[in-house]
Amino acid sequence: MNAIKLSPNWLLQLVIILIVAMVALSSTLIFTVDQTVLALTIAVIVFMISIVNIINLRFLHCYKAGIYYSQGIGKKYINADEIVDIHFHSLKLLTVLVVTLEDQKVVRFYNWQFDAQAQQSIKCWYRKKKTRCNKLQQTPCNA
Repeated sequence: MNAIKLSPNWLLQLVIILIVAMVALSSTLIFTVDQTVLALTIAVIVFMISIVNIINLRFLHCYKAGIYYSQGIGKKYINADEIVDIHFHSLKLLTVLVVTLEDQKVVRFYNWQFDAQAQQSIKCWYRKKKTRCNKLQQTPCNA
């Protein structure tokens, strides 16, 4: 079975951590907050984010049969038959996968790296009218 196992967007996570650190540092300059406690808090947050990503508690796998994912607690599955629409919104550091389901529920995936080939394969797998998709656009399993 073909699959696309996506990796976290490490650059986006680094930018978020740097922004949090800058806000925390600014708050120590404005308010009288102990810098040791603040540094320990930031270190714990960075450590927890890293551990969650390293031991794969957060993952996103796209298969032809559906999307299997976890956002840290619990694993969820979206069957391909339930997907009505799928598209990508791209910003500078961020590409958001937006999945619309039959029951009008929208699921967004923010923190993942999508290259052009992966985006095209994902669109083809879940498109209801598959007339524009061909075998060259499919991505082989990277497992």
